[in-house]
Amino acid sequence: MAMVQLTHPVPARSFTEIWPYIVVAASGVVLLFMMFQPWVTASNWNGSASVNAFGRIVHSTRNMTIWTQSAPASARIDGVWAILATIAILVEVMAAIQAVLRRNELSGSVAAIAAIVVTLLVLIDVLNLDRSTPEIVASLGKGNDLGSQLALVVGAVRGTSAYPWPGKEVPLKTSGLTLWALASMLVAAGSAVGVLMRSWRGGLRAIVAVATRLV
Repeated sequence: MAMVQLTHPVPARSFTEIWPYIVVAASGVVLLFMMFQPWVTASNWNGSASVNAFGRIVHSTRNMTIWTQSAPASARIDGVWAILATIAILVEVMAAIQAVLRRNELSGSVAAIAAIVVTLLVLIDVLNLDRSTPEIVASLGKGNDLGSQLALVVGAVRGTSAYPWPGKEVPLKTSGLTLWALASMLVAAGSAVGVLMRSWRGGLRAIVAVATRLV
């Protein structure tokens, strides 16, 4: 008795049409993970800090300001761009999933638009964090009164820090964007380019089909 084959392989053309949306959905999930990683690092006399895309600061202190009356102000970073980017990523992922499951051109267009918005918001967020780096560095300063000088002397005596004598070179760590921030921009831009190419081709085929019927 002949066996009836029940499985029907998906045509290669179908996978070719949907793979950009699969990449977009996966990139959105990866980007959400990357947004919780340190995007900016900074250091100064009173310790070091790292900041994620939402402006959350993780600070390690050396207690250089416990005796000072002029402690630097804490840095305040606006995380609204990251919140908007998160909403856009969720829309992008859901639209991409709908485009994969339903082969829906409208969902594909929504995914493409959302991918562009995500790229712009991520770029704005990175620029905002980079602009806030001096403020973060200043918040890790040591103060300018007698209490801060006493803290420097105690640190020098204990060997935990070098006293900044005039003319003495004291190395300080640099601050700036991390690889997480740069990689996030690349992931967002790459997924946007991929889905835009797919949507452009789909739109072009639709225009050609309509024009053929009219002719």
